[in-house]
Amino acid sequence: MEEAALRSDPRVKQRDLLRAASDLRVGVITSDRLPDLSINGFGSHQSDVTKPTLGPGLIFPDLPKDRYQTTLDISQRLYDGGDVARRREVEQAREAESQAGVDATLYQLRSDVNSAFFSAVLLDQRSKEFETLVTDLRARLDAVRARVEAGTALRGDAAQIEAELMRAVLQRDEARATRRASLAILADLVGRPIDTAVVLALPTDEPERTNPVDPAAIAALRQRPEYEQFRSTRFRLEREAAATSVENKPRLFAFGQAGVGLPGLNQFRQSSDAFWQAGLRVEWRPWTWGSAGRTAAALRLEQDVVTTEEEALGRQLARAVATDLEDIERLKSTLADDERIVALRTEVERQARARYDEGTITTPDYVEARTDVLDASLVLDRHRVELAQARSRYLTTLGIKPRTTSDTP
Repeated sequence: MEEAALRSDPRVKQRDLLRAASDLRVGVITSDRLPDLSINGFGSHQSDVTKPTLGPGLIFPDLPKDRYQTTLDISQRLYDGGDVARRREVEQAREAESQAGVDATLYQLRSDVNSAFFSAVLLDQRSKEFETLVTDLRARLDAVRARVEAGTALRGDAAQIEAELMRAVLQRDEARATRRASLAILADLVGRPIDTAVVLALPTDEPERTNPVDPAAIAALRQRPEYEQFRSTRFRLEREAAATSVENKPRLFAFGQAGVGLPGLNQFRQSSDAFWQAGLRVEWRPWTWGSAGRTAAALRLEQDVVTTEEEALGRQLARAVATDLEDIERLKSTLADDERIVALRTEVERQARARYDEGTITTPDYVEARTDVLDASLVLDRHRVELAQARSRYLTTLGIKPRTTSDTP
């Protein structure tokens, strides 16, 4: 059922959305290697123009005070020191980190599915226990009513059993209703309807034996998706740190410009003129006051922060595994006692029933004996479910896919 829950969760679409968004950003980065075209223009009027003082007989033409220019500019990156390649690597690493984050988020669905599943199993068993009690009390009530009519029993005896019967019916109906709610939650998680008549079976495997793990060594397993997220984050920070190295490298561009203006390239021409020019341009910032180094150092410190988070998760999981193993051992030993208690309570109830039929004990005494059997059975059922849930939780903590609900219809 965990796989069905993963497929039906709306957040699973984030994988494709994140990939599509990353592809678009990579496309934007790659486009920096393509020619850059732009159309530029300006117009102005100035209060004065250059007018040199010449000797007698020499006349300098009056230059226009209105100026305008329209150009088509093209620039082609020839060498960028690896800037585009580095930025593309950073974007790809960021997309991998986001994908790992989605997997880590969706992993929590396993706990939600298991919680709803085991709740439905427990409530199913509870409703069955109450149904057995209801059937028994109805038979007792019919027998007592017959004795009341025969004059061998009091009406209060019938009232006592009828009251217990009504309480058992209410508890049975409450268990059934709560079970339906748990199944509704489970159906919503897996994205498909679940028949309320479905039989949910507890797993019988013992993962603490088939997958034994020392809590002290759990961090070395690294099977949970959070570890992949940590690795992806460190790799992304590493790529960002590497990208800072191109900040001090030179860049080489080829450029061309064609346009028309007043004046053009000939400053003494009094009419508009077409012109063009082409060449190479170099950009280089050999000194950036250590900004690239400080940025890289800050990113390395962020990597250390991620490492501490990873170590903290390992210790948290180790504590959780130790708790799960203790719960498993405790519940396994408790089940034997629970079964023995149920057997003893059943024997006491059998004798009480015989004595009640003989009229040697009162109705409250018999009802109390029957209730003791029910309480013991409910405790046994609860411990069985808790044991299966602890085993499932153990596998979830380790990051191992359990068989808890995979084969359940």
